[in-house]
Amino acid sequence: MTSPTSPNAPLTPKLLKTSDVRKLGSSESFKGIYVVNSVMKRTDKNGKHYWEMTVSDEQGVISAKIWSDAGWWDRSTPELEAKPDMLGETQINELKGAAVGITGKTADFRGQVQYNFNAISKLNPDRYPPSKYMPHSDVPLPVLSARLDALIDACRPEIRDFLRGIFSGPMGRAFMEAPAAVLNHHAYANGLLEHTLAVAESAKNMASIYRDSYPQIDVDIVVAGALLHDLGKTESYSMSPIPEITLPGAVIDHIAIGYAAFVRLAEDARLSPEISLQIGHIMLSHHGQKEFGSPVLPATPEALIVSAADELDFRLFCWKDATRDMAPNQNISAFHFAAQRRFWRVAAPNAREARENS
Repeated sequence: MTSPTSPNAPLTPKLLKTSDVRKLGSSESFKGIYVVNSVMKRTDKNGKHYWEMTVSDEQGVISAKIWSDAGWWDRSTPELEAKPDMLGETQINELKGAAVGITGKTADFRGQVQYNFNAISKLNPDRYPPSKYMPHSDVPLPVLSARLDALIDACRPEIRDFLRGIFSGPMGRAFMEAPAAVLNHHAYANGLLEHTLAVAESAKNMASIYRDSYPQIDVDIVVAGALLHDLGKTESYSMSPIPEITLPGAVIDHIAIGYAAFVRLAEDARLSPEISLQIGHIMLSHHGQKEFGSPVLPATPEALIVSAADELDFRLFCWKDATRDMAPNQNISAFHFAAQRRFWRVAAPNAREARENS
C-alpha cells in the first residue's frame, strides 16, 4: 500500500479552493494548490517538533498543522517533477511565497475543525506561478479605475488636478496593485484601491446627505481625504507575491508614511495651504481614536465622515469574511478576532420561507 506521505501517493480527484476546504467536516481528505504565507517550526508539550503553515489562494486563507510523519517534496524543476527529492529544513523555511501542492485531512480538535497537511510539494514556478493562486479583488481593475476617475473628475479644479497628478504617477500605479492589509481586510492585490473607493464613495454620499443640515461641509475635501487616507500603504505593504508588511510599515506605520508623502506632494503641486491642512488632518485622524493609531482625533465634519466610512468598510468586510463559509442553516459566525465579536447572518426572506414550509 502506498504511504500517504509518499511523493506518488494517490490524490483525491478534485483540487479544492480554500473556501471549499473551510466547508469540510471532520475526517475529510482534500488536495489543492496554494501559496505559502508563513511556515514555522514548533515544539509540542512533549518536546516533539511539528510545523505550522498558513497558505492562501484567491478564495482566502487556511492554517494547518504538519506532523512529523508528513512528506515534504521538491518538484520545483522539470527534472524534479518526474522524480522529486525530499525538502530539507532549510528549504522548508524558505517556502514563503512559493506555490505548493497540498494533500491533507481535516480532524476534530476541541469541537473545531483542524486542518492537517500530510504531503507538501514545492511546485515548479514556471508551471505554477504563485501570482496565479493569489487573492485579488473580485472587482475587475478597469471597473475600479473608472470609479476612481469618476470621483476625481467631480472635484473642483484645484483638488481634481492634484489628485490626478498623484494617481497618474508612480505612486498611483503602486496604489492600484497594493493590498490594504496583511490580514483582517482587503489583504490581496488591488485591495487598497477597492477599500479606498468604498470609503470615498460612502463618505461622499454621507457628506452630500449631511449638507442639508450642515451646509458648510466640503464634499470635495471629503473625497480627497478619503482617496488619500491610506496613501502610506503603498510603502507599508507589498505583494511579493503574498501581502507582506515592509520594514517602514512595521516601524513607522502607514499613517505617518502617508502624511509625509502627502506633504511633499502638496508642496510640489503648490496646493493651497488651507486645502492641504484639511486633507492632512483627515489623513492623520482617520483611525478615529489615538489608541487605534491616530495622532489626532477627527475635529472637522469632513474628518468625522471619512473616519466613520473607513470604520464601516472595515466592519462590513469582517462580517463578509466571518459569514461567507457558514453552513446554510447557520446564522451566527465563529468569533472574529479582528472585529472582536460574532456576526449574525440574517437569512434571506426566500430562505426563511423555504425552511418554514419544509
